Amino acid sequence: FRPHALRIMASPSGPLAIGGYPSGRPNAVATAESGADGVGGEGWAAGEVFNKSHGFSLKEVVFLPGTFHKQAPDLTSRITKNLKLNTPAVSAGRCTEEGMAMALALSGGLGIIHREMPIKEQAMKVQRVKMYHSGFILNPACLAPRHTVEMAIQLQNQLGCSGIPVTENGRVGGRLVGLVTKRDVEDMPRTAQLHSVMNRDVVFAQEPVTLKEAHLAMQQAKVAKLPVLNKDMELVALICRGDMKEVNKYPNASRDANRQLMVAASVTAHEPDAWQRVQAMVEAGADVLSLDCHEGVDHYVINFLKQMKEHFAGIDVIAGPVNSIRQATSLCDSGADAIRVGGAQGADATVIYEVARSLRLNFGIPVLADVEVRDSGQMLKALLLGASTVCLDSMVQRCEEVPGDLIFREGVRIKLGRPDGTGADGTTFRSSAAAVEMGCAAAQQIDRGSALGYVPLVLTQLRKSLQEVGLEALSDTSKALDQGLLRLELQCSRAEPPQAPKIFPIMVSALHC
Repeated sequence: FRPHALRIMASPSGPLAIGGYPSGRPNAVATAESGADGVGGEGWAAGEVFNKSHGFSLKEVVFLPGTFHKQAPDLTSRITKNLKLNTPAVSAGRCTEEGMAMALALSGGLGIIHREMPIKEQAMKVQRVKMYHSGFILNPACLAPRHTVEMAIQLQNQLGCSGIPVTENGRVGGRLVGLVTKRDVEDMPRTAQLHSVMNRDVVFAQEPVTLKEAHLAMQQAKVAKLPVLNKDMELVALICRGDMKEVNKYPNASRDANRQLMVAASVTAHEPDAWQRVQAMVEAGADVLSLDCHEGVDHYVINFLKQMKEHFAGIDVIAGPVNSIRQATSLCDSGADAIRVGGAQGADATVIYEVARSLRLNFGIPVLADVEVRDSGQMLKALLLGASTVCLDSMVQRCEEVPGDLIFREGVRIKLGRPDGTGADGTTFRSSAAAVEMGCAAAQQIDRGSALGYVPLVLTQLRKSLQEVGLEALSDTSKALDQGLLRLELQCSRAEPPQAPKIFPIMVSALHC
């Protein structure tokens, strides 16, 4: 017996079946003679494949090549019914904090910061993403002249900024009196007040002003920070030269109307302070809220979703994960702006196709596929089956932006991932070099480097695959799928013996963090 051999059996209804799948394939000659466009006899249409009682996984579905297009496909996709992304890359698991959210937003995608942390900490991470290289900073951190050098240093380290405006009242909207930078507070007494160290000769611009005009003014004045004031000399915004360089460096980044990076935050209905978390995420500036439904779609989730849309109608909500049309329909009727599909082990391809098709025809709402894709090939399959965006949690798990320590073993950089369990007190914890010493490190994998270099590589592979399939844009997927232009084949799952996980022998004496 060869485990990789296909089983060919006689079907009681007539034609042979390979691996148990019916093979009622249309005759190519007869199809061509009947006036078809020539694709009907090759492969299967999506409606023929998924019109079965059997659920298919992404491993069992293969898309056939089509007419090759020389022009690079457009990867613009919808994350919700009101918001678009330049690329369909999303991260939504515990691997997503501010570093991963920034990397995905700069790559044209979106990061959903997880909720397994205190509310204040999650809100701070959302704020850091919104303030990262945004061009116009509409809510810059401010200090008053009475504040000390110690407070300025703490704020600079906390927010990662170098220049802080000083206003009379210490808030945006106050009269500007100076500007304090890291150079001003260097080697100064920590108890000294800012009025004695700040720069009072500040170059500023008056509103209205465009980014192009501000960039020219900063070049002429040779300054790196340009406060924007109104006619009453009150601070309304701040422009940073470093941010403007990053805007030019990442032209496809996901940005909002204020040129700030887009970010989402995860919330849930099943915690005592659930509503306080929602309010904090909205105040922090989250563009999208992701309502977790891992415990099922019950009346608590439905009522909580309706409350969110009633109080914050301008914030789009992604609800899920779900694995049935009935669950998705219930969430859409309650106001969800996008549905997250997942949790259908072994039938993820069927669930993506059926849920995406139903929501597209009845609600016009996009689908986010959260099905643990392992490579760009499975990402392509999920998108061709109807998903607008795909979660890349399993693919970016080994990137350096994921929380966890890095160690070196025999010249190889290894990422220490988070353990799969929880502590004795019910709280989650991270793997670290100390955890390795105690023998409780969960995952040890070779590091993939920064997500800023890895995600563009995945997107390049996705563009090449779309060219081979014959699509000029990712938005044409649903039309090609419904018209039968995308042809599929089925393949049997190979009976491969289970493999033991690869373990790197780590010696405590050789750890280098």
